[in-house]
Amino acid sequence: MSKKKKTRSESNVRDQSAAATALPVELVADDIGAVKPPPLGTVTPERDYVWLGCSAFITVIAAFLRFFMLDLKPFHHDEGVNGFFLKTLFKDGIYKYDPANYHGPTLYYISVAFAKVFGLNTISVRASMAIFGVLMVVLVLYLRRYIGRVGALTAALFVALSPGMVFISRYFIHEIFFVFLSIAVFLSVMLFIEKRKAGPGAIAWMSVLLFTGLAPFALTLSKFIGGTNEGALFAFRIAFFLGAAAGAYYFVRRLLQWDEGRPIYLLLASASVALFFATKETAFITLGTMAIACVSVWIWKWIRENRTFENNLSGIMLAVHAAVVLAILYKSDTVGDAGKWLSDTFLPQSKPAETFVFYSIIFLLIGAIVAWIMFLGDIKKANQSHLAEPVELTWQNFRRGLGENREFILIIAAMATTFIYVSVVFFTSFFTYPEGIKKAFEAYAIWTKTGNKDHTQSGMVGYLKWGMKVEAPIMILSVLGGLVALLRGKHRFAMFISFCALGIFMAYSIIPYKTPWLALSFLLPMCIAAGYGIGELFESKNRNLKAAAAALAVVGSALLAYQTYQHNFVRYDDEDMTYVYAHTRRGFLDMIREIERYADKSGKGKDAVIEIVSPDYWPMTWYMNDYKANFHGSLVDASTSEMVVAKKNDQDTAMIQRYSPHYKMAGVYPLRPGVNLVLLVRNDLADPKDVDVNKVLEYKPIPGYTQ
Repeated sequence: MSKKKKTRSESNVRDQSAAATALPVELVADDIGAVKPPPLGTVTPERDYVWLGCSAFITVIAAFLRFFMLDLKPFHHDEGVNGFFLKTLFKDGIYKYDPANYHGPTLYYISVAFAKVFGLNTISVRASMAIFGVLMVVLVLYLRRYIGRVGALTAALFVALSPGMVFISRYFIHEIFFVFLSIAVFLSVMLFIEKRKAGPGAIAWMSVLLFTGLAPFALTLSKFIGGTNEGALFAFRIAFFLGAAAGAYYFVRRLLQWDEGRPIYLLLASASVALFFATKETAFITLGTMAIACVSVWIWKWIRENRTFENNLSGIMLAVHAAVVLAILYKSDTVGDAGKWLSDTFLPQSKPAETFVFYSIIFLLIGAIVAWIMFLGDIKKANQSHLAEPVELTWQNFRRGLGENREFILIIAAMATTFIYVSVVFFTSFFTYPEGIKKAFEAYAIWTKTGNKDHTQSGMVGYLKWGMKVEAPIMILSVLGGLVALLRGKHRFAMFISFCALGIFMAYSIIPYKTPWLALSFLLPMCIAAGYGIGELFESKNRNLKAAAAALAVVGSALLAYQTYQHNFVRYDDEDMTYVYAHTRRGFLDMIREIERYADKSGKGKDAVIEIVSPDYWPMTWYMNDYKANFHGSLVDASTSEMVVAKKNDQDTAMIQRYSPHYKMAGVYPLRPGVNLVLLVRNDLADPKDVDVNKVLEYKPIPGYTQ
């Protein structure tokens, strides 16, 4: 009898092994190449070294583009303002959230940690944001099981190469961390639904959040006990910070014992939502769109699986495409204007033509249409990819994961506590500014007024024009990917991300207030949708679709790489470039270097006194951090200060009257488009090349520099 049982068991193992061999790699392999524990008796696949190699290569590209020559372009006006608050926090430990003019507090507390370790300088503070630009690429790779191997690699490559993603990652502003949090939110929820055991990344992020949450108590206790004695204060800080680290370790250990740490993903999602709101007030737009996208997926899934729809699919597709053609014919003037805009933008008569960009966009437009037609012709055949999501992303599965009774109450309470605590910690500046909680609610009334101002005069098509000008591969291929996802109708995440991309794009297009960096909120889901579309076409058994997908991916990546190079390393202060938004001109750094040279020449070095009388001076405050610079914003009397910085044109006459007896003009330098600054140096410090102040009236702007 035991012999029969043994034989049956061996037979079961053989059957399970054969079934496992037939499974697609995506159903067994982990997100970034690691292998998940397989069911008993299954054949374990080998680590996907090709996948790991490609993932590493893309991550290296992303890191290089974001960190190489990080101080190349001068600070933007907004970076200068952020740097002012950071400097106060760094030196005095004071920050108070003010929603009237500025965004949330997370930027400053993340950056101050980098500044404490690497110093208060341009590279360190920009690196504090650039790292999240790289981590965003890594998180996209975790979507492998939902958009396929090729899809995830393509999406990650598009994020890595996107001119806007790179440009803003190299900025010391809130946006890149804000967009990083958006993917952190939905990825955490997906991993929770998937019943995933907490991995190293989740554990590390949870540990950082727990330590950050306990740090205020360490600071408060050390200050209370140590008092004004610096030695005692330092010792107590070390002791209490070690205690905070031990506390974080203890909490993480306890969380890992709770359903193998699976609830950590929901706590991370809750913390990410809190950080989302503590970063920018526009968080409600992204989160609201995500909620609408979930409902939209449910509705479309019901429509797509309806037997009547399936039986009449060919007729429906024919009718839809006929309607599109009729609409194009009806709006032929608009289509003609769009073509003319494209030609005028890239093949202008008065400027050097961007032939490569123009014909690449034309290729992508035609190629995407051809690929879509081939896809339609192939939809009824058994040529589709074998991509199958590891779990159905439904409300029922999410609710089931929350458990019942005591477990349900416990996890909801943990989520609520996490959200409230993280929000309070940051908005109250680590419990030092209670008014910050009230200010957090006031922000939305203020933002509503700001959102109704169209200060760029770009209208509803602003983001469409900006996107086609510099992110065309992502814009075009995301439409293709979204259509593929909807017509396939079986991959919930692909449909969700497509609806998100469309929804956020429409929301920001409708809102009058527009700035280029806001586009990143919809560019991220567009990259993912585009990657999914390329992956689905490439994984098809149809060789023509494979070739079309490869051609679109190669040309799209090449175009993004070229425009990223131009945007970030060549024309980073050229107003014709989309993301260059009232940016500080590179010649401004020439003035900063001259100030440093004259300060050294004076023998005082950092103690040299500089009077900034120009009403326009941001981001000069950042570069004068270590100097005795006085920012007046209007003319003042000066005769002994080593240098004076005034505004060209507006202050020319008054400048001559006040400063000509004691100063020489060292030069005129650009600040930003339409604003130039004049550097005056005291007579005894002036070089032979420096001229009398009255020569300012004879100055002729230099094309491409001060003009």
